[in-house]
Amino acid sequence: MMHGPALNELYTPNSPNVDCFYAGQNTGVKTFRSRHPGGVNTLFSDGSVKFIKNSVNQATWWALGSKAGGEVLSADAY
Repeated sequence: MMHGPALNELYTPNSPNVDCFYAGQNTGVKTFRSRHPGGVNTLFSDGSVKFIKNSVNQATWWALGSKAGGEVLSADAY
């Protein structure tokens, strides 16, 4: 069984950059991808699902993925 997250926020959703990982360690860069045009549906820890645009600002995307960064984000930021 994997330890740690299956995906990460290093790249924004549906990034044109290729995912890469080392299977022996289950580490690497694997971003959120979807066949929905323009973004991805994302499940949040509060149980809500939101559509996040591919054009989301990188810093906002990182803040959305943080569990203890203390960031305050407005819903119109994503």
